[in-house]
Parts: sequence; C-alpha cells; structure tokens
Amino acid sequence: MANIFQIGSGMVGSAMALDLANNHDVFLSDNNKKSLAKIQSQNNSIQIQQLDVKNKNALSEWIQPADIVLLAVPGFLGYETLKTIIEAGKHVVDISFAPENVLDLNPLAKKNNVISIVDAGVAPGIPNYLLGYWNSRMSIESFEYYVGGLPKNPTPPFYYKAPFSPIDVIEEYTRPSKNDD
Repeated sequence: MANIFQIGSGMVGSAMALDLANNHDVFLSDNNKKSLAKIQSQNNSIQIQQLDVKNKNALSEWIQPADIVLLAVPGFLGYETLKTIIEAGKHVVDISFAPENVLDLNPLAKKNNVISIVDAGVAPGIPNYLLGYWNSRMSIESFEYYVGGLPKNPTPPFYYKAPFSPIDVIEEYTRPSKNDD
C-alpha cells in the first residue's frame, strides 16, 4: 500500500480520500477542522492533520513520508502549494487548476526529479487527457463532454448543482484561457 498524502478535503477531495483509503494509507490535511473530522468519521483509517498550506515549512515537513502527494485545493492556492511540493522533491498529482501557468514549474520539477501531473481534475482535466490519448491514436473530429450536475430537486435561480469549489467554477469562466505559446 502506498502512503498517499492528500491536501484538501473539499467536495472532490473528500471523495478522493475516501475512495483511496480502501486500498492505501491516506494522510489528509486541510485548514478546515470540521471537514477533516467529517471525513474521518466516515473512515477512521484516514489520518488527518490540520494544515495551512501557506506555511511552506509545515507543508514540506508534513509530506516528507509521502510516496505521492495529491493536491486538491482551490485554484488560488494551487500554484504556490504545487511549487512547495515540487521543491520538497515529492511526486504530485494536482487537480487544483491554478490561474497561473503551472507548466512554468517544469524546470523546477526536472531539477528535483519530480513527476508532476497538473490540471488533472474532473473537468477540465481527465477528459482532456483522454482526448489527447485517443486523438494520438485515431483522427477525432469532434469531442463533447458535460460538466456539472443536474440536481434531483432543482432550485432557482440556477437549477444546477456545483460539484466543485464555486470559486473555481467562476474563475474557470472568467479568467483568460491557457495556451501553449
């Protein structure tokens, strides 16, 4: 079993931690004590630690025993937290979708011999990886996927259920797009 150290216990992060705890040793941190306690009450094998990711020394120290780190924080915390994880020499999968260009951290990851898989969230993220994979093997002319949720009992004004951090959903539609230039 791998020692998986995960940062973030929000909607998606909690689902990740609970699922991974079925087959791995999961160590979960967040700044929100209530969120951590709720997850631990659902699976007491998950070891929790309250942690402020802006405290780089505490973060670096906490992840030292990790085989891999999963980053599931709101986008505005993503870049600096990812940078700290890479500087600590830890492999990382990041679903945070930071507004900064996380690919700028590639030289740092190479220097520290770290594998860093970024923008690997529910969407954007995994569907983009899947499209890239299949597009390299066949000619795909069209690709469409839907993000979000239609609740069982829709309520106005949006009739929609946000399965992600509302801050990140708003930023996804308001910040400039990333490109390869």
